[in-house]
Amino acid sequence: MPQKSLEKHRELLRAIPLFEGLTEQDLAKVSALAQIRSYPARAVVVTQGEPAAALYAIVTGRLKVTTSDPEGRDTVLGIMGEREVFGEVALIDGGARSATCIAVEPCNLLVLDRALFLELLGNSPSIAVKLLYVLAQRLRRLSQRSEDAAFLDVPSRLARSLLDLATRFGERARPPLRGISITLKLSQQELGDLVGATRESVNKHLSDWTRQGLLKVHSGRMLISDIDAVRRLARMQDD
Repeated sequence: MPQKSLEKHRELLRAIPLFEGLTEQDLAKVSALAQIRSYPARAVVVTQGEPAAALYAIVTGRLKVTTSDPEGRDTVLGIMGEREVFGEVALIDGGARSATCIAVEPCNLLVLDRALFLELLGNSPSIAVKLLYVLAQRLRRLSQRSEDAAFLDVPSRLARSLLDLATRFGERARPPLRGISITLKLSQQELGDLVGATRESVNKHLSDWTRQGLLKVHSGRMLISDIDAVRRLARMQDD
C-alpha cells in the first residue's frame, strides 16, 4: 500500500475512539490491512442473518440499523454516525449478523477483517475495554427504546426521538433562524419506523407541532425552533 494511503488510514483510525489506545506498531499494522469502502445512499452494508467477516467503523455518513421478524416486518433499532463502529457482536461470538445496516446517505467506512480484529482484541486490553463500553451504550439505548415503547404514547416517543437526533446530529441554526437544525434527513416513514408508529401518525403530530411553532422545515432539514416545548412533550408521560 502506498505510504500516502497508509498515513490516511492511520489518521482515520486515530479519529475513532475504539482505536485510540493502539501503539504506533499496531496502528501501522492495522493501517496496512484496513480497507476504505464507499457506499451510496440506501445501499445495504450488512444483512441480518449473514456470516460476519468484518468490523466496520464509520468515517463519514450515517446508517440506520434495522431488524426483521419472521413475518418480514422491519423495526429500526437506531441511527449510527461518524466514529461509531458496528458488526462487532457477530465477530466476537462467531454467529450471524444480528441486524441489517443501511446507508441513510453516502458513507465511507473503514473495514477490518475478522481475524485481524480478534488478534487486536487479544493483544490490546484497552481496545477490549473500549469495546465493552460500546456494547454497554448500545444495550442501554435498546433498553431505553423498549421502555419508551412500553410506557410512552406516540407523541412522547416521537419527541424523544427528535431530541436524540438533535443531540447527536444537530447544529445551531444560522440567523435569522433560531433553534437546532437536524442535519440528518429522514423520511416520515423512517421516523415512524424509528418510534414504532405509522407514517400517518408521524405526519399528524409533526404537522400539529409545525402549526404550533415548535418545528420548521428549512432547506429540507427539520428545525426544532422551540426545544423546551419538545422537551416537555418528551417528558409528558414521566409526570
